[in-house]
Amino acid sequence: MLWSFSVWRSLGLVGRTWPFLVLRLAVNLAIAVGAMLTVSIGAFLGWGLGHIVSSVPVEAGTIYGGLLGFVVLGIILWWIRDYLLYLLTAGHVAALTQAFDGTPLPPGKGQVAAALAIVRERFGEVSLLFVLDQLVKGAVRAVTRLIDWLTDLMGMPGLSGFVRLVDTVVRLSTNFIDELVLTRQIRIASTDPWTTARESIVLYAQNAPAILRNSVWLMLFRWALTVVLFALLISPAAAFVYLVPGETAGWTLAFALLLAVALQRALIDPFCIAALMQVYFAEIEGQRPNPDWDDRLAEASRPFRDLINRGREGFAA
Repeated sequence: MLWSFSVWRSLGLVGRTWPFLVLRLAVNLAIAVGAMLTVSIGAFLGWGLGHIVSSVPVEAGTIYGGLLGFVVLGIILWWIRDYLLYLLTAGHVAALTQAFDGTPLPPGKGQVAAALAIVRERFGEVSLLFVLDQLVKGAVRAVTRLIDWLTDLMGMPGLSGFVRLVDTVVRLSTNFIDELVLTRQIRIASTDPWTTARESIVLYAQNAPAILRNSVWLMLFRWALTVVLFALLISPAAAFVYLVPGETAGWTLAFALLLAVALQRALIDPFCIAALMQVYFAEIEGQRPNPDWDDRLAEASRPFRDLINRGREGFAA
């Protein structure tokens, strides 16, 4: 079989965590609509400036005003990223982990509160979870550089273009590995997130080919469905674009992409996490971290070494 996860079980796990789906949908759509409104306001101000100041072309003022609005929103989101991204995702992962183990989940808002309580119990401050997530992402990137068949491929002459394509696909396919590490943290009720993250990454490295094979299929599914959503959302985006003065074709495509990515993160990404959970835990069942992989990662990755050092120092960020 091309993949080793159950589509129906993945859908079932996601369905059991529907309160988080509703919350993710609300947050991501709010971000997308906020971006569209901010861009529209910036474009309108730039358009007005172009009519007032003769040295500023109207079309250029509209474009730069829209881009400035997008940058302003990006700065705002950067400041609140901990709560919008890490806490929400971590809470949903906690709920998915409970569903995976067959634990009864509270209904409605109670599920969200219970899952977030688990996250706070394991990690305390959200800032700790943010630091841990960044270190895990950095260490996971090192795994792909150490996979034997990939390093052998990179050494072959005349295949630079193909190798770059393979490397890009593999890198994009590791998008949810940090969620798998978080899932194992919650599943074993770890009190040492640094050491558990280190062990989880080593276990991933030991089983990387099987996990990556499934990850590639999920990545293709994820972006294929996003393209379909993008096509379906062009008409609604075009209606919203009436708020933007001047040429609207480019803004229509940009707004449709924003909405499609919002739906991707809200509805498609949880399915991918639920699917990879099945693969990861099936592959690592009964295994212990291989010291050889531990040494290789420690030599190749500074983030991995940071995990080792923080584990030795204790639960301090």
